Amino acid sequence: MLYRSMILLALMTGAAAAQPPAQPAPKRTILQTADVAASPAQETLFGTVEIAPGSGNAFHTHNGSEIGYVAQGRIRLEVKGQASRDLGPGDSFMVPRGAVHRSVLLGNEPVKLINTWTVDKGVPLLVPAPQQ
Repeated sequence: MLYRSMILLALMTGAAAAQPPAQPAPKRTILQTADVAASPAQETLFGTVEIAPGSGNAFHTHNGSEIGYVAQGRIRLEVKGQASRDLGPGDSFMVPRGAVHRSVLLGNEPVKLINTWTVDKGVPLLVPAPQQ
């Protein structure tokens, strides 16, 4: 009986030693969250925005919300009715539905943003804001 227990213990120890070590779980970092309307029908677009030196965008809106992450370069995010924010690599931002906004390039380095837009389906992504 003791002999059988020793063999069983040896087999269990050997099987445990043969198992690969547990892998660490993936690290997920939530950068920003926002409530989104469910009606009318909406779609989520995930993409990049590249702004070359000497270019930029005029004030505009979206028929939904925009969440972005600065991967490269520096911008000044200007949202009408809010204080402007200077953003660089690692910073994130959220622009709510219908907010008039633009991003202005800071410096001479190209900018790359990684963005998600959750917008009304079947309408243009970007709507130019009226000139004021």
